[in-house]
Amino acid sequence: MARNAQPSLPLISEKVFSGSTKPASSDLVAYCDAHDLIAIAAETHDVVVYRITGHPAFAIKRRNGEAEVTALEWKHDGSVLAVGWSDGTYGLYSGENGRLLSQGSVRGGARERAWTLSLAPDYGDDEDEDAGPVVTRFGWEWHVTSLSSKSRHAAGNLDTQRSTEAWCEEKHLDVDTGEYVDHATVDGRETIADLSAAVATLDVTQVLPRLSAIPSHGLRSGPDGSKFGTQATTDSVFAAPTKKSLHVDALFVCSSEGSVQVLQDETVRIGTASVGGWKPLLHASHEKTSCHSILSLDEGGALHASFMELPLDTLGGPLLDVIATNTKRIQNLLAYITQTVRCIQHDFTAGLQFPARIMTNMNTELAEKQEGDVITNLYHLAMTSDFTPTMLEWLVDIVKETNHKRWDQAVNAMYANIQNHIFFNLMPALNRLSIATTTLRGHARFHEGTSKFEVAPEVLTYMLEGIDSLRLVAHKIQLIIMTEHRQFRAFSKWLRVMIEIGVAGPGSKGAIETEEREVPNFDYPLLLAYLKDTMTCSLLTRYIAELPDLGVLSSASQDAEFFALPLIARMGYDRTREALGLVSELKSDQELVWKEVPHEPGALVSLPALTGYLAANVRVAVDRITGWQSKMLVAPASVPIGAPPEAIVLDMHMVVDADALSTSSIIRLLMMPPETRQQLLLYSIACPPAGAGISNGEQPIVLDTDHEVLDAKFSGPRDCLLLIRNEQGQYAVVSFALPFPPQHVGGDDVGERTMIHAFPVDSGFTPEKLVIGGRTGKTVCLVFGNEGREWKALDLEPMPDVSGDLVSTDDFRGDEDSMRME
Repeated sequence: MARNAQPSLPLISEKVFSGSTKPASSDLVAYCDAHDLIAIAAETHDVVVYRITGHPAFAIKRRNGEAEVTALEWKHDGSVLAVGWSDGTYGLYSGENGRLLSQGSVRGGARERAWTLSLAPDYGDDEDEDAGPVVTRFGWEWHVTSLSSKSRHAAGNLDTQRSTEAWCEEKHLDVDTGEYVDHATVDGRETIADLSAAVATLDVTQVLPRLSAIPSHGLRSGPDGSKFGTQATTDSVFAAPTKKSLHVDALFVCSSEGSVQVLQDETVRIGTASVGGWKPLLHASHEKTSCHSILSLDEGGALHASFMELPLDTLGGPLLDVIATNTKRIQNLLAYITQTVRCIQHDFTAGLQFPARIMTNMNTELAEKQEGDVITNLYHLAMTSDFTPTMLEWLVDIVKETNHKRWDQAVNAMYANIQNHIFFNLMPALNRLSIATTTLRGHARFHEGTSKFEVAPEVLTYMLEGIDSLRLVAHKIQLIIMTEHRQFRAFSKWLRVMIEIGVAGPGSKGAIETEEREVPNFDYPLLLAYLKDTMTCSLLTRYIAELPDLGVLSSASQDAEFFALPLIARMGYDRTREALGLVSELKSDQELVWKEVPHEPGALVSLPALTGYLAANVRVAVDRITGWQSKMLVAPASVPIGAPPEAIVLDMHMVVDADALSTSSIIRLLMMPPETRQQLLLYSIACPPAGAGISNGEQPIVLDTDHEVLDAKFSGPRDCLLLIRNEQGQYAVVSFALPFPPQHVGGDDVGERTMIHAFPVDSGFTPEKLVIGGRTGKTVCLVFGNEGREWKALDLEPMPDVSGDLVSTDDFRGDEDSMRME
């Protein structure tokens, strides 16, 4: 390469935005290493996800137009994008299309869900505009537990359902000796442990048919609608966990008030810890260590590094694996059941809208003419075949063949949809929920009185009562649908013939022929029963329709207050069974009156109310499990960092020193002193229990850069990338060698600088911020500039191959022509 030729990395893409993304002043840019997607907080408060080529993939829109993005982070495999909002909520969105998977909040006050029987979906809106904590940082990590090689072998095969005899006869590879051995030759205690782990994690639901997608038929139903709207998304929600007892999928949600929520498998909440009430700035972790590090800023402007140790062997063990799997399954199944009940309500209401509108208009006309109501007239017509002028006009001009067809399709679709929802969605989900709940209750009973699983079995028993109550009502609805649907088909057939007779003219030859041909085929008992009992008041109403004001009357702020309400205290399987017996003796227009349940006894047989009751019991059970799991979290240990006041924090990462006697983790913090931009401060801090305090005392390693540093990011354990500018205003990306192992200070290679890319001065691009991402074989450096309105994506993979040919930063002093790319 010529002396004046400036180095350049391959340009993957460049993108110019119409609005500002503000990456230079915030960390609201997240790079997906697995799929090369870039999530950016746009000026419109939305999150836009772009492909590496610059083409938009999808957008995440906030329904609350005033909320702004406060944090962004991709999951390690790119399947989920975590987004924090300024109203204290956060959402987990699909990395494929941006649909909302789940949501939570870091505010325990106004944003806390009310205890109510209402099934109104939560769209993620927050009407509370008061200031409060917000999410400042997410932390994903896919941890590998420290199981032995033999335990790893057993755990890695738990997904294959085997008999005990097959397990005993199986051989496995002993990695210590490199030979295949029988289980009988392994230490007895490990053999029993492996067998007990295989039995404990045996998943009987794998032999069950997969749950079907829930067709919403036009219902706007919040995040659950998209979660279960297609078979592919439904399968992804209920996908069987793989590689059991080997990995722990942890999510850290850090809030501005210093609290840290720890979740497993994205939705199973382990507990909440505090980092001293300081504002978290950065998070660092490594898959091979259980320590998570959080850099926080206190009120006085001092920096602190907090270390939180996760009990990986416990969280990844058989018991916790079963509890976490079934807890997540219970939450997903509850959402599935709730969405099914919403769809049943929607189908019931939508199916009766058109017939109700036609009959209401006819009743109004009959009332004006003082000729009774439509039911009386239809009953008279069915019994006598005598058309009154008003009924003849109504059948021929209003109902006619077109509207009769719409009527027939609407009601038939209503009954068919509700029946399918119960048979294909609700009942299978209830069965799976029973299995998951029974599994947890079995462990609760087995470990009762110990600290291994401190959840009262009665909490899960109440859940089973709610499940059984729903199952009873669902069976009753199926029987009613079978009866009413037969009645309606008889009525629809008779109404079609009456329209034909009316069009031909009563008493005409065509009408008489039609009567002779069709009338003998009518099922009059079903027809008259439909006109008398079902046409205006279906028996399904008391089981499906939302009870008036029930959500308001049952609303409470705490679980004790909610379950102390007279109505909630009387709900349960036995009461539902008794109520169904009483209801069967009532007519469709009669209300259930029961002295033992004086207020709203109809809730005992109401599908929405029982679903709300089940949801409340699930919430209590999950809270109890979370409370028990939170006891595993050890209070974070904090280390003050003696950084200069107002020092600029650039980046933090965690490295594992495998050269040490025992693998230890160390966080490295890259900062810039406030008085100069030509130096970098590199702090190395050992994570407990490997050590405490800064490795080199309170003095960081000072790295001289010779040029003004605009931004710097770690690009690996041995180097970092710097975005620099010289005195002439020329910009470049420089690779800066770091000491490795992290504790090492000396060495000729430390501080070696290599310029790997120079920006042409006449390009009109002013670099401001670096974002590094990618994976082995495809590492990318995103350079944002021009006030966040443009990016340039540079391919870093050629860097190791051409490092010997690249010029040093001393060559970064030529004239403007030498800065142009070849």
